[in-house]
Amino acid sequence: MGVGLQIAGLMLTMKAANMQKAAYEAEAQAQEEQAEMAKIQASQQEVERNRKLRLQLASLGTSMSSQGVALGTSPSVLALADDEKKIAKNDIAAIRLMGLSNRRRYEVGAAGSRAAGRAAQLGGFAKTAAGAYSIGQGVGSA
Repeated sequence: MGVGLQIAGLMLTMKAANMQKAAYEAEAQAQEEQAEMAKIQASQQEVERNRKLRLQLASLGTSMSSQGVALGTSPSVLALADDEKKIAKNDIAAIRLMGLSNRRRYEVGAAGSRAAGRAAQLGGFAKTAAGAYSIGQGVGSA
């Protein structure tokens, strides 16, 4: 193989490595977008759970009022309201944890993609350098 073809091959190797790095970077950006979406989704679920809690407490108050029980005076009504609040608090904690877990998974994926891109680029550099050295030593030329 002539030196010109070897040089062209090395240039294509570098171009391929850079393109592979760009592909990994695009993948990393997509993962970061997914992480942001997981954050938004968890936030929306938290808001929805708080809304349901307010509706449940309002319904409880309305139900007790319709039965002639004064709000804030019945220990059993207060206990029910406290139970609803505790359940909602636990649900919200679970929502936050799952949201954080999903975000973290996507963030780790993005970091992995970037590392793979850097590795591909370094591999291309190494292959190009080895090829350049071979050309300089006269290896592979006829």
